[in-house]
Amino acid sequence: MRVVGPAESYDVRVSGASVDGSRFDRVRFVGRRIARVDSPVVDRLELDLQGVVLDRPAKSLTAVAAARVELQLKGADLAAFLGRWLGAPAVTLTAPDRIAIVGTPRIAGVALGGAGSAELRGRLVGSGSQLLLAIDRIRLGGGEAPPLARAVVERAINPIFDVADAPLPARLDAVQVGADDTIRIEASGIRLPSGAP
Repeated sequence: MRVVGPAESYDVRVSGASVDGSRFDRVRFVGRRIARVDSPVVDRLELDLQGVVLDRPAKSLTAVAAARVELQLKGADLAAFLGRWLGAPAVTLTAPDRIAIVGTPRIAGVALGGAGSAELRGRLVGSGSQLLLAIDRIRLGGGEAPPLARAVVERAINPIFDVADAPLPARLDAVQVGADDTIRIEASGIRLPSGAP
């Protein structure tokens, strides 16, 4: 699965295939524990495509009438991803979209132990094809960080997740934190022509 990334498992089911295998009424794809470069591990990806047309000789997807996608990220996987910027990060998720992150600041991969801990509080927001952390507040040690620090940290961390490099989906529609330490993302849209070529 070149476009999606290496995973623990994939399951693909198709229905309504044409005789030559170039058209499908529906393709359902489920991937678990998908690793992507510069992103947290995707715990689960469900992709439901309708009206799929393939160019079999070119081994490419040429049309999709409709696409629905659900992604799930675990708080622990997000903490591991944030380890680039914070030493021993702990992530706390709260419905509907709140996040708190505590860790030791890092510069060039080195934890600054004498700096005390950093605490970031904010919201998880879908913006176009990206999952962003909109920071409301940063505390360094015992004090509040200035607004400029929020802008610098947001620029360094964001986007947390981006689907722009994949042909599907085109945009994130909803981001929600579940009670099971999971971030659920709904996405839709396509970047391919609708209908047959």
